[in-house]
Formats: sequence, structure tokens, C-alpha cells
Amino acid sequence: MKILLIKPKPDSFQFGLAPFFQTEPLGLQYIAASLEQAGHTVEIRDMRFERLPLYKILQKSSPAVVGITCLHILDATAVLRAAEAVKAYDPSIFVLAGGHAASAYPEALRESPHIDSICIGEGEEAITTTVDALKKGYDPHNPKNTALLNLAHVPVPNRKLVSRYQKNYCCLNFMPVSTLETSRGCVYRCKFCSVWQVYKGTTRFHRLEDVRTDYEATGANLFIIDDLFWSDEEKSHELAKMLLKSKERKNWILTQSRLDLVANDPHLLEAWRPLAKYFDIFFGFEAATSERLKDLNKGCGVDVVSEALKIARRLGFGVTGNFIIDPDFEESDFRTLWAFLEEHQLRRVGFTILTPLPGTKYFDRVKDELLVFDLARYDLHHLLKRPKLPVKKFFELYCESWRRSVLNLKGQKKWWHWAKEVSPQKIPRLARILYRTQKLMDPNAYLSENVLPDTGCMQATGEGAM
Repeated sequence: MKILLIKPKPDSFQFGLAPFFQTEPLGLQYIAASLEQAGHTVEIRDMRFERLPLYKILQKSSPAVVGITCLHILDATAVLRAAEAVKAYDPSIFVLAGGHAASAYPEALRESPHIDSICIGEGEEAITTTVDALKKGYDPHNPKNTALLNLAHVPVPNRKLVSRYQKNYCCLNFMPVSTLETSRGCVYRCKFCSVWQVYKGTTRFHRLEDVRTDYEATGANLFIIDDLFWSDEEKSHELAKMLLKSKERKNWILTQSRLDLVANDPHLLEAWRPLAKYFDIFFGFEAATSERLKDLNKGCGVDVVSEALKIARRLGFGVTGNFIIDPDFEESDFRTLWAFLEEHQLRRVGFTILTPLPGTKYFDRVKDELLVFDLARYDLHHLLKRPKLPVKKFFELYCESWRRSVLNLKGQKKWWHWAKEVSPQKIPRLARILYRTQKLMDPNAYLSENVLPDTGCMQATGEGAM
């Protein structure tokens, strides 16, 4: 069968770093490889960077099936819109939706008359099962994978299917960027995260040989998208040895890991460091006190921060990461955070508002307290309930946190310092990115769309609050 897989173009992001981390749809490339292995013909279109309108693509492709990925809950509206467009073009096309957010919270898509099936679980099996049923003339139901895949049986992703878009994929000033997956899942239970729920609190690994094959097919800049890198000491050492046997070396690698894992095994970092000229680690710092980390169910305290940072910096790793701002913060909590940033010299960091994402147990627990249910506001930069501080004061302090980051062009790193880090032809795009980041430091930008129901303008402006 002819199958078209779509990465939809989401509604414009107003805040956050999402526009500056535009990565390839690796999940679709894995699914495409599995479908091709089953004998189907597959095409991928990334509508974020596609010049042709969808109806033109449908005319050229003539697919029997269109699969649309819903990676984040913010994609839901774009998925619904794309499904409607497909059915408007040809009602006989079978439309299915899948992806992480679709699995975590299928309710966001379930009422659509334009979606024939929602694939819950890992797409390599769920979508292939659905398409095979269609090919045999069966009426497929919404498949739900109760068993997790053995990743040793998952073929390496078909990267050729997105080669036309590769130049557009970036992580801030690194462009183009490829993505690589060596494992899936996470064994930790952070309360704000849906990953452990979707993957049942497990971590599974791809075959080392497959990872090496895929690693050698990626470009000079690489984002390893594992939810928890270096989670298994033995397997991580084996993988490092395998990749070091390759002649392939990268300009830049970014991984996501935990402070306690780094603090406990400096030899593992030593093994990985030769693979790239620049090697960054993204840490989920999340909070500046052990009490708040405990509330977030992070499974560690701030006592490991100094040791982890000392090891990473000594070995030449760049340190970046994120902190979570709780709507219940008082001014003293912000000041504690700023002191923590200064103590540990953390500049390459971001700040997100604690958000109960639909599909998490945290959402189920607090949804009665929420005042906002528009999914477009679940971008980690909107208030969904009343903060303890007046809204204006909250965002003034929130923006002050961003001003202490490297993205503040009035701070330590000026725009010309950024420009030196990219080739001349990429400076215009970098300039547009950096220009947009300055909105993160403008309280009025947040206030313009963060008026909460039943709070009125007085709360939004801060006048008369308290």
C-alpha cells in the first residue's frame, strides 16, 4: 500500500524554545522503515518546512493511508486540521494518528470525525498492524499495544525520506542537526513527565550494531534524543566502545541525562568525550532546593549538583539544562533560584512553568484546580491556574530568570558572539532566532495572553491584588 506520513505544522509558538529546537521527525523515519520492511511504499512530508500545500502532496502521492504524528499535546490542533484537510480532499483515504501525545492522551483526538484510527503505543507495530489489516480488507480497530517492543527487532530509521528538509533542522545555533535514538523510556517517576507512563517505567535499548549504523548515517551535529542517556552503565560503556571503533566523529553532540548518573560514573563520560569536538549535556535541574526536587519526585537532591558539574566541566562537556517554575513560587523562591544559578555559574539554562500535561497522573490529580483547558496553552509558558503572586509580579520575576540566561543579548554573550559560532550564510537565520528569544524576557508579552478566567484585569495587571 502507498502510505503518506505527515509531521504537521503546529500553530505558532508564542513562547519557549520550541521554535529554536526544530528537529527531524525521527519517529516517522522508524515507522517508515518498519512499513517498508512489511512491503509498503512510504513517503514522509514535514509540513513545517514543506512548500507544497497538503492537497498538492495528496495529488502527487495518491496514498491509501495517511498517518499523522502527534508528538506533543500542542500538536493536537494541527493534527485535527491536517486530518480534516485529507478527508476534504478524498474521504476514502484512511487517516490514522499516533505519536507520544496521542498515546498519552488520545482524548485530544478521539472525537474527530476525520480520524479513522488512533494508534496507541509504539508506532512501528501499531501502524504496521493497522495497515496490514487494511490491506487484507479487514476493518481495523484502534490498536493498543500492551507489550513494549523489543528494539532489537526494530529496523534502523530511513533517513533518506527527510533529506530534502535536513538543512532546516536545528538546535539553536547548531544547524543542520540530526537526531539519534539509542534507547527508549525512563525508570524514574518525575511527576510532571508522561514518558515513564507511556513506556511503563522501563528503559530498552537498540542493538549496538544498529546504533553504530545509524550513527554513521547522521550529520556533523547530533542530538541524541534518549529520554535518559547513560541510564545503564554497562550498556553505555559497550556502546561507547562500539562507536569509537567507527571513524565517524561529530562536531557537536547533545545528550539528556541526570546529575546523579554523571556524578556516580566519571569514567563513563571519559569514554564518550572523544566522539565530538563539542559535547553538551542537558540536565533536568528542575529546582534549586532538595525540598522542591522531592515534591517533583526527581529521586535525588541538590547535593549531587556540584560534583556532577565539576566532573562534566573538567572533562570538557558543556552544561545546559532547565528549571521548573512553580505557580506557587513566592518572591523568595525566585531569589533562591537566582542565587543557585550564580553559585553554580549556570547561564545556558531555560525556565518552564510547572504544567500538568494531559495524560499524566499529575494532570488527573490537579485538573479540578485548573482554569485553562485550551491545549494551545499547555506549552509550559502559560499559567493554567492562579499563581500565589499577582500575575504581573509572577511574570516580572519569571522574565528576570530568563534575563540571567545566555539568551539575554544585553548580558554577557552579545549577538556578535553568537554570530561567530555559525557560518556566514546561517547568520540571518540565527539572527531571527535570537530576536525571537528576547520575547522570553518581556513580561508584557506573557501578560497579553495569560489572563486567567474569573481573575479579571486587576489580577492580570497586578493592580489591587493582595
